[in-house]
Formats: sequence, C-alpha cells, structure tokens
Amino acid sequence: MIRSMTGFGSASSTKGDLSATVELKSVNYRFKEVNARLPRPLLYVEDKLKQMILQHIQRGRVELFLTVNSDALIKRSLKIDWELLDEYVSAARVMKERYSLAAEPDAMDFFTFEHIAQIHEEQMRDDKLEEVIREAAELAVKELCDMREKEGRLLAEDCFLHIGRLETLSEQVKDRASAVVIHYRERLYARMKEWTEDALDESRLVTECAIFADRSDITEEITRLKSHFVQFRDILKEGGAVGRKLDFLVQELNREANTIGSKANDHQITKLVVEMKSSIEKLKEQVQNIE
Repeated sequence: MIRSMTGFGSASSTKGDLSATVELKSVNYRFKEVNARLPRPLLYVEDKLKQMILQHIQRGRVELFLTVNSDALIKRSLKIDWELLDEYVSAARVMKERYSLAAEPDAMDFFTFEHIAQIHEEQMRDDKLEEVIREAAELAVKELCDMREKEGRLLAEDCFLHIGRLETLSEQVKDRASAVVIHYRERLYARMKEWTEDALDESRLVTECAIFADRSDITEEITRLKSHFVQFRDILKEGGAVGRKLDFLVQELNREANTIGSKANDHQITKLVVEMKSSIEKLKEQVQNIE
C-alpha cells in the first residue's frame, strides 16, 4: 500500500487523575526522524516514544507534542541554608546593639533574603503515567498511519492518471516522428529543385534524409519511456516505502523527454514534449509526498 509522508494523529488517554494527550504531525523528509516536545519532567520517556513511532514509518519527519494533566510530575520541597541564615541573624543582632535599634528581626523577613530559602524540585517517575502516555501515543500513531494511507491511495490514483497521460503523449510523439522524415524529404526535394535547374542528385537527397533520420531518431527514447511506465505502475502496485524508487524513475522520465525535445526538428513534437514535461512535473510533485 502506498502511503503519504504527510498526516496528523491525535489521541488522549485517562486513568483516574492521570491524563495525557499526544499529537503527531508528519511532513515530507528524505529520511525518518521524530522531533519531540515534552514537558521537562517527562524527558526520560522521549526515547521510548520515538522508537515506538519509528517502528510505524519509513520516511518523513514527525513532530511529537505531549501534554499531561498530573500533579505527580514534580515533588517540591523547601531547602533552608541554615549556616547562611545564622550569619544573617548574628549580623542583625550586631546591628541592633551598635545602632540601638528597637525592632527585632521578624522570621518572615529572612525569606526575602537571597539564597536563604530555595524550592527544590525533584522529577518523579510514575509507571501509571507512563502507561497512560504510551496508550495515547499508540492511538495517535494509528490515526497518523490511517491518514497517511488514505492520502497515499489518492496519490497513487493521481500518479496512475499522469502515467496514462504520458503514455498517450508518447504514442503521439512516436506517430508524429515517423512522418517527420517524410515531410523533411519533401521539403528538401522542393528546395533542391528550386535551387537547381539541372537534374536532382537523388543520391545526395537520400544521403541527407538518412543523416536527418539518424540524427532525429527517438526510437530508443520511446522504448525507454515505455519501460519506465511499466516499472512505475508495477512499483505503485507493489506498495510500501517506494518513494525513492519512484523519484528516480521520474528523473529518468524527465531525462528521456529532454532528449526527445533536443532531437525533435518538428514544432508538433516540441509541443507534445512541453506537455509531457508538464505532466512529469505534476507527477514529481506527487511522488515527493510518497513515503
């Protein structure tokens, strides 16, 4: 089955007071990669989530967004620097005696002093929360893959249409090419007859036509195009991660079309080649979305 590299998946999971939501967004990319955006206390599950997602994709960049609703992520505690506080208190007493101050230092005042009191945060690991996150991620991956497969079917259908169009155009080029040499001979004959009053040199005429026919022969290019069309269809039917193969074939199609255009000494063939290149460009755009 053909799959697109673009897609979106979102899912949530809840157990008791624990809940997690995972969103996945994939875009075109030459290789496969997962970029994760997780709450800082949950960075330890990043690698597991990435490995799970990478098992389901062959190409594309996936953006992972995780949000959780839980108070169990961080354990906070108050830390007092008692030695520093002792120095503050001692200094306050010295100041009172030296300057005959009446007010006594209030305990709450010391909390405003720098470095006296600090809140210490400790990241907590919760197996139940990990399970909730994993379930949400698995559901999101399934939705992502379903969307990529749905878009892949549409891409394949469009590619088949473009290949059919290219086959029609190549047949028209082939039919036109067989008549080009005949038309060239007729034009050359008329010109030679116009330029000379003597009898025409038939051998020279035949030689010139043979040289033209050899120079403008596109039989090999048409044959290779037909072969590429067959391979393209077979690969689409084969399915799987075939984007790179199809991209290579599109380059070959473009190469053959350019060669035909350079050999063509006929405005009708040139017009057909322009249409072919237009279809190839559209095909390329679709292939670049295929996994």
